[in-house]
Amino acid sequence: MHAPSLDLVAAGSWDNFVAYRGLHLVTVCICGLAVAGIAAAGRALRDTHEAAFRRALGIFAIVYWVSYNIWWNRNGIDFAGGLPLQICDLNGLIAPLALLTLNRWLRGTLYFWTFALTTQAFIQPSLIFGPAFAMFWWFWAQHTIILACAVYDLAVLGFRPDWRDLGRVYVVSAIYLAVVVPLNIRLGSNYGYIGNLPPPVRIPPFIDALGTWPARALIVVALAAAAFALAELPWRMSKPRKTV
Repeated sequence: MHAPSLDLVAAGSWDNFVAYRGLHLVTVCICGLAVAGIAAAGRALRDTHEAAFRRALGIFAIVYWVSYNIWWNRNGIDFAGGLPLQICDLNGLIAPLALLTLNRWLRGTLYFWTFALTTQAFIQPSLIFGPAFAMFWWFWAQHTIILACAVYDLAVLGFRPDWRDLGRVYVVSAIYLAVVVPLNIRLGSNYGYIGNLPPPVRIPPFIDALGTWPARALIVVALAAAAFALAELPWRMSKPRKTV
């Protein structure tokens, strides 16, 4: 999702979102329940109307994605921050397309981008706007939809990533970098959190802690690549061994 502005907002419990406080915990729990509920519904419908339910979920996610991007750019397109070029922005479109088409490239990308990257939005959200702002609701709903689609693919459709899927996500991610790196340099943007934003614009604390640009960008890319590999390991470790 587009990185929200980190400028200060008006004081007040409904205006501010502070990570690792009560609102954060409650919000993540609600999102988790929504994800579990969607997966449970899909599993319950597997022998009857699962395909129709999945199509409805996919269409809803696409409509939501389009609506959000229109809302974000309602006052004009912000090329430096309003293009849907963050990983979660693209994943928000990949997620429903993966469920609707069952294309292996899309499903693999959805799995790795979601569990290695999009989940960071729940762990360390780059958000300061509280429930009094529409941005709060857009942010959590979009990431919940992505996670719901990825969990649905695993729990209902039985998707299991293999080494070829890992290779595919590296290819897709390399193409992504080839697009956003020159754009970041040209626009002074921070797509993929690998840009070099000029002061006094603030960047998420975790990214800022990685040092100065361009070394910071290289570290982000390396961490993402390692996270993809780690996301594959549980499936390889749980694979039944052949008996002699």
